[in-house]
Amino acid sequence: MTVSTKMFADQMLNRFSQLNEEIQLRQTQVSTGKEITQASDKPIEAVKLSAMEERVTQLSGFQRNVATAQERLTMADTTLENVDSIMIQMRERVIAANNDTFSEPDLDAIRVEVNELRDTLVGLANTRTPDGQALFGGYNTDLQPFREEADGRVTYLGDGGQHTLAASESMRLPTSVNGGEVFMQISTDAGSKSLFDIVDSFIASLSTAATHEDTLVATEREGMSLRINADRTPREWSFVLSGPEGSVSITAANVVDGSHSGIAEAINARTFETGVTAIVNEGHLKLTSTTGEISLSDLMVEGVDLASKEPPFTITTGGNPAATMVPKAQTLSAQLSKIVDAGQDIAISRTTVGARLQRAEVQEEVLASRSVTLQSQVNEMSAADLEKVITELQSLLMTQNAARQAYSQIGQTTLFDYLK
Repeated sequence: MTVSTKMFADQMLNRFSQLNEEIQLRQTQVSTGKEITQASDKPIEAVKLSAMEERVTQLSGFQRNVATAQERLTMADTTLENVDSIMIQMRERVIAANNDTFSEPDLDAIRVEVNELRDTLVGLANTRTPDGQALFGGYNTDLQPFREEADGRVTYLGDGGQHTLAASESMRLPTSVNGGEVFMQISTDAGSKSLFDIVDSFIASLSTAATHEDTLVATEREGMSLRINADRTPREWSFVLSGPEGSVSITAANVVDGSHSGIAEAINARTFETGVTAIVNEGHLKLTSTTGEISLSDLMVEGVDLASKEPPFTITTGGNPAATMVPKAQTLSAQLSKIVDAGQDIAISRTTVGARLQRAEVQEEVLASRSVTLQSQVNEMSAADLEKVITELQSLLMTQNAARQAYSQIGQTTLFDYLK
């Protein structure tokens, strides 16, 4: 078959193009270290490699989430550590305040200090992460979760959500603890209370300790004249009444402001045990006994679990000077158990954060191990045999050079060279 000069040139140019493509492929493999530089090289292997690389990317995302969770949990642990430290100081102050030798100026000094600690607690509860998100706000991370209202009470504006991040295909890591549970649901003997209400109760108790009594005593034969101060909501009142015959617990239901008949009836029903008689006279409750020894203590009013700056429920004597007895919840002695309960709950919350942080650290190790294994598989599948590739590249370059020389020599030959 006769080959024309044009056909020969076209064939050589096609061959040069093929050699260039193979040379470029080898050069790319050498420079990248990868055997598969595009999907068309090895379609089946490329699909497998793509799936594995997607898993590597997914694992990297999980690792970033775990790092973020660790950062937030570490911040939460540090914050709760500071809160715990403040509660220890609170406990020390309430123990000191219950010292009978402390004067009114001493109590005022403690109240000023506790006020400062209370403001610090509010600030810690409103801690934000480096990116500006509320650490204890639940899902509402953009707002300030704890706000002080006009009446001085601290309210929670966050929600009950718990922020989590994906740490694997089937695991989500909590990144903190819910502020509503930590600061607003302290377990006490009187039920669930706000940490800030407990602290405010201590402050209020300090304010009234010097001017209010927890016990009323009468030693004169005239007994004592009492005024019941309450609101218009019927409540159950109870107190310990002691007289010449003994002490009993008196309970009266449906007590309202200025109403003394219910309490009088409850006292008279136990006269044989106390030796104390009660009558209602001109809007006052008159207590008498044969010897004049009468005392009232441990006053408890339904719904009153914390101290108030201005106690709304009191019993006032008619003497001069008058003495005012407040419910037991108003007294300094009643504050210690609540402060202790609050400290214990904060410690438990910190333990929860620590456990979650440990869980995040374990997951970090698991993800790192998975990442190393998967990356090794990807490298094994995609890495080129450089020794083989370089050998092939050198061979192709030699072939290309020889082909060019042959084409050049043949291309310069004319018909006259063949006629010689």
